[in-house]
Amino acid sequence: MRQRVITGIVFTVIVLSLFVPALFFPITGVIMAVVIGVISCIEMYKAIKNGGYHPSRLLLIIGMSLATLMVICGLLFDLKVENTMALYLIIVGMYCIACGINLPLVRPQDDKAFLNGFFTGGMIFYISFPLFCFVSALLFVPHGWYYMVIGLFAPWGTDTFAYFTGVAFGKHKIVPHISPKKTWEGCIGGALFCAICVTVYCCLVIYKIDEIDIGLVPYAILTFFLGLLISVMSQLGDWFCSVIKRRTGIKDFSNLFPGHGGMLDRFDSTFFTLPVALLLALLANNLY
Repeated sequence: MRQRVITGIVFTVIVLSLFVPALFFPITGVIMAVVIGVISCIEMYKAIKNGGYHPSRLLLIIGMSLATLMVICGLLFDLKVENTMALYLIIVGMYCIACGINLPLVRPQDDKAFLNGFFTGGMIFYISFPLFCFVSALLFVPHGWYYMVIGLFAPWGTDTFAYFTGVAFGKHKIVPHISPKKTWEGCIGGALFCAICVTVYCCLVIYKIDEIDIGLVPYAILTFFLGLLISVMSQLGDWFCSVIKRRTGIKDFSNLFPGHGGMLDRFDSTFFTLPVALLLALLANNLY
């Protein structure tokens, strides 16, 4: 327990040391995204291989490089976030689909070639898309940093309050074959707590900073439901990685953070909440 607490504190300090300066120097946030992306790719690749599959490292590297190139194009051509996102979805999205077709062509003797290609494309999209949303918010969205606070920290609040609610009131298991300790009561409690925190944060901070051009009450209602959505996505992200770990026969993706697992063990929920946080930012930018 002592090691877990120490590691958690160190991990939080590292994240804050890169994320907080990104408010003034977005490059630190970009560095943070690159580090998370590289380590997550390595961990996911090893996990999939441990499950008996062989995704393509070359296609994986090319795909992640393409996602990075889309950000660079957005900067070079001074694109709006919507245009940059469209560029990413068209180019990287089509590339991910092509991976499923490419491997059966170049590996005719591989009985799992289609699945290997599917896993390769899936890995690229799963890791690059949320990090692309994170970087795009920092670089292309006015006050985007404030929305990424929600994407990064809402999962931690959800997990924490879901744990305490589950311990106090949990009786009904929700997905015992995936996460034996999670209960409906814990999930609902975590979702409500997350929605309340998101609402309070948006009303006290973002509403004034962005000068939202709608009433505070409608804005609070909107952010409450988006907070619920973020919490639901956070828990889905957790279950998604739990399924992968169970199917591939591993306990943690790595031992990068002793007591906490690997990078994906820490950011599994965040990968599902960052796109929703960007959605909130885009909605707010149309409510002036």
